[in-house]
Amino acid sequence: MIGRHPGCDIVLDSASVSRQHAVVTLSTDGAFVEDLKSRNGTFVNGQMIATRHRLDDGDEISICGQRFEFLATGRRRQRSGSTNAGAVSATGHVVLDEESAAGIIMSQLDLPASGEALGEHAEAKLRAVLGLHRAIGASVSLDDVLPRLLDGLLEVFPQAERGFVLLVDPHSGRLVVRAQRAKAGADTGPQRISLSLVTMVSETRRAILSADASVDSRFRDNESVLDCRIRSVMCVPVVRGDGGLLGVVQVDSRDVLNGFEAADLDVLAGVAGQAAQAIEQALAQDERVAREQLNRDLELAHRVQQGLLPARPPEVTGYEVFDYYEAARHVGGDFFAYVPLADERLAIVLADVSGKGVAAALLMAALSADVRYCLASERDLGVAVARINESFLRGGWDDRFATLVVMVLDTTRHVATVCNAGHLPVFLRDARGVRAVAGDLGGLPLGMAAGGEFRTCEVPLEPGTTLVLCTDGISEALDAGQECYGFTRLETALAGAASGAQAAGRAILDDVAAHTAGQPQSDDICLVCITRSAKPPKPAEPS
Repeated sequence: MIGRHPGCDIVLDSASVSRQHAVVTLSTDGAFVEDLKSRNGTFVNGQMIATRHRLDDGDEISICGQRFEFLATGRRRQRSGSTNAGAVSATGHVVLDEESAAGIIMSQLDLPASGEALGEHAEAKLRAVLGLHRAIGASVSLDDVLPRLLDGLLEVFPQAERGFVLLVDPHSGRLVVRAQRAKAGADTGPQRISLSLVTMVSETRRAILSADASVDSRFRDNESVLDCRIRSVMCVPVVRGDGGLLGVVQVDSRDVLNGFEAADLDVLAGVAGQAAQAIEQALAQDERVAREQLNRDLELAHRVQQGLLPARPPEVTGYEVFDYYEAARHVGGDFFAYVPLADERLAIVLADVSGKGVAAALLMAALSADVRYCLASERDLGVAVARINESFLRGGWDDRFATLVVMVLDTTRHVATVCNAGHLPVFLRDARGVRAVAGDLGGLPLGMAAGGEFRTCEVPLEPGTTLVLCTDGISEALDAGQECYGFTRLETALAGAASGAQAAGRAILDDVAAHTAGQPQSDDICLVCITRSAKPPKPAEPS
């Protein structure tokens, strides 16, 4: 499995790659690659594939700029017309070879402890440290630090032809190539790294020098080792101040006569701490920048979302309206709106999108436009909600859904028509007490199924009647013992509240606050209360 998700066999850390992008399968019939309905497609030898595609030896698979070569024989074919491109970017073609490296180890070293004297080869180590400082300069971003670090190492070790930095991916825990450099004329074709060597270095936390695998009789039958054409390589772990592994740095050369020596490994191991410090500082800086950018984006998203929600309750003759909204994070997935309709009617809408945060807020914004259009263009409430559901399904929101309740208030007939799509019931308080209404209409949440019917019911509104619509941020508010607020307590608070929509709303919110007693808000809270005035409105005075 190839994709962006950490659970894939080959993880490609790029936003353009789908979570599960493509799959390669091996069977008695051969090898096949199949695109898994990815956003940007999978290419074989430059052609996008639409169905399961048979692979032949030497076929090139390309996924969002990442290239892979399928080897049926285990040996890479040299492509004609290949040219040397000099320095290679961090997204170039890198191959990890699965061979045993134990037989080519020439020297191993433990990294010096922090603050330890430079010891042997002190002068060379100081020159290397100064070279790294000069190369890195004032760079603070990881994208600048890593290439400059490799440039510095290629200058410190003039016999080195290539350099790589592999860092531990924080999500998958795997080593991922983050930067690479190659001198002009160093190699053609894919850049190849010994997977077993970097794995050994990362596991043992020891610097390793290996040399001249191509003339070692133990490896003459190992085509992977021979095809790497690496004669001399140094690989050192990069360790954080707390002892955790950041990654590994490797420099290598094909020149066995002027290859690396134990003294070179000692120098590289001695300056590994400087490299680790530079990488740690760059990671911290990138994290700070990303966090600041995220906070700015969230603040902007908060302002945009607030602009989509009503600034104040509407003024409805003969009625009092109260509303309250508070997201659990900067932005939320709860949504409410007032939509004026023909014939002095007003639609009150409450919705709860699955999930939280920015993704839910974006879906809420799209839902807001659909709701307003469908309610304004379709008089039958059940049909209007069905159209909202169809539009939601066409949006391609994958596994997302939303619950919705719509109440159309007819101020001339004093009747509320309610349609419920998988949402909480509406609570009513009148002279007979408090009870739930419209909770048994049986409508599925939006996005669950196409072609569904949504039933409606009418609720007469006598003077003094109060209707309450809310999201599960209220009913599922948790106390210190993880007990939910629940419907029973909501009905009790509503029953004991003074008359009027504002008094009812404040009583419920105060009771929820008493229940949670300072516990962090676990979900978005949205509450709308409507009360028909007990006294008829005064007629307008003649002018």
